[in-house]
Order: sequence, then C-alpha cells, then structure tokens
Amino acid sequence: FLKKPLVHELAEAIDGSASTFESNLFKAAPQLPRLPGMLGPVDSHRMAEIQTVLDTFQEALVVGGRDGEGGARIDAILELFGSAIAFLRDARVREEAGPLLEELQSVIQMVAVEVLEIR
Repeated sequence: FLKKPLVHELAEAIDGSASTFESNLFKAAPQLPRLPGMLGPVDSHRMAEIQTVLDTFQEALVVGGRDGEGGARIDAILELFGSAIAFLRDARVREEAGPLLEELQSVIQMVAVEVLEIR
C-alpha cells in the first residue's frame, strides 16, 4: 500500500532534480536548445530536503578530519559499494533477498515510467 506513494515521491524528486539541473545549465549556457518537457516546475522545499539528505550522507562518509577529506570519502564510498557487491554475490543472500530485489526492480521500473510521463 506504500508502493504507489513511494513511486510518486521518487518520480517527483527525480523530475525536480532534473529541472533544477536544467535551470542551472541554461543559466550557464543560454544558447543551448530547449527541448519539450524541459524546465518544469521546481519544488524548492523538496529540493532543500533532498539536499539535506545528500549532505547528511556525504558527512557520514567523511572518515578522517578535513585534511584529505576527498580521498577518505572516495575510499568510504568504494568500501560501501564493495560490501554491497560482496553481499549480493552470496548465493544464499540472493535467494533469501530475491522477493525484495524483485520488488525493488518493480519500483525502479515504475519510477522510470512515471518520470517519463511527467517529462
């Protein structure tokens, strides 16, 4: 029962992020051609919330102090992805997580369709 609201929220967040990116891109290079569906409305409040989540995630990845912060952050991201890949390579885990991964794939497909419908 939460799947449809989740899909809708994700699709709107992706569309808003794309519109924000397009707006910034056209400010930097106004000579670029505008295509249909570009520069849709941007929910500033939602974009601020997304920025807060991304900032929190980014701060969580800072391992050391401010010196060499970029390298530590990249190492942390690589370690996170390496752990996820190792986790998903385990046959037992894949078997047990199969229904969850199928649902995740379904949500991703539904979000992609809704984003295309919005654009």
